Amino acid sequence: MVKRPSAPPMNVMIWAFSFLLFSLSDRAQAADLIADLYATPPALFFALALAFGVIIYLLFNQRRQDKALGQLAELSEKLCLGQDLRQEFSWRKTGAIEIDLIAATLTRVDDRLKQKRLKLQEVSQQIDEADEHRRSMNLELHHRVNNALAMMQGITNITARSATDIGEFRTNLSDRVQCLGAISTLLVKKSWTTTPLRELAEITLSCCSPDLAERVDLGGEDLELRSEVTLALGMTLHELLSNAIRHGALANETGRVTLNWRIEKQQEGKKRLILLWREQNGPIVEPPSKAGVGQYLMQEVLTRQFGGDIDFIFPPQGFQATITAEI
Repeated sequence: MVKRPSAPPMNVMIWAFSFLLFSLSDRAQAADLIADLYATPPALFFALALAFGVIIYLLFNQRRQDKALGQLAELSEKLCLGQDLRQEFSWRKTGAIEIDLIAATLTRVDDRLKQKRLKLQEVSQQIDEADEHRRSMNLELHHRVNNALAMMQGITNITARSATDIGEFRTNLSDRVQCLGAISTLLVKKSWTTTPLRELAEITLSCCSPDLAERVDLGGEDLELRSEVTLALGMTLHELLSNAIRHGALANETGRVTLNWRIEKQQEGKKRLILLWREQNGPIVEPPSKAGVGQYLMQEVLTRQFGGDIDFIFPPQGFQATITAEI
């Protein structure tokens, strides 16, 4: 009779194998195999059990690695198609160095691609905003060009009606177009946004005669004008300077001109620009019998462009004009 091992672990393992054998074969063969197991030396039995466990582990690990390879294939396909990986994706090490390294590399690649996609989205948004800004600027420029053309048409018509011959018409129109071009150039430099009033006055002076700048005193706080106001107000100052050169304080050697401005606050937070033009030490002033072409141009054409008004005073000591504009 075969002696059974007394070690409890050995008995547990033999019972487990016995149950397995009874399940897989007939009872006679199972009994013979069980007898052989009881006769097997414990060391050999443990070696067989260890080998069996290793085989099971390898099979399980191989299955896990096969699953990992399938995940790698899916991950690679998503990266090739530019798709986002699952946010909850978390790689579990398989024990295979090559597979784990590939998974870690693909995960880092996905992180970098996400950063690149975010940057591309930001750039795309900036391009859309720039395109929208360009469209609005084109519409605004179209509106301003139309206003400038309307002003030019009015200036041309008035110049033509007041000229006595073609030479006078050409000279007067050329001076006004030259000033209009200089102011437009200034607006382009300022991107058609705002323009300093002092700089506008200096540009207008240079259009008439740079030598007369020393005889014109400018005074007032720093002020930025809207582009809608700049063009028409600059042309108004040009008309005042031209009149002073032909008939006013700048027609002799001693006369001077003073241009001062200030801001007048109104209701609802609105502001209004007040400019005072004064001439002195020039020829004795006499009120005109009728409005001249410059006066008509300023009152009927230019002031409408900046939503303001202009008043003239003719005291003997020097011509004066008060200009108001909405800013």
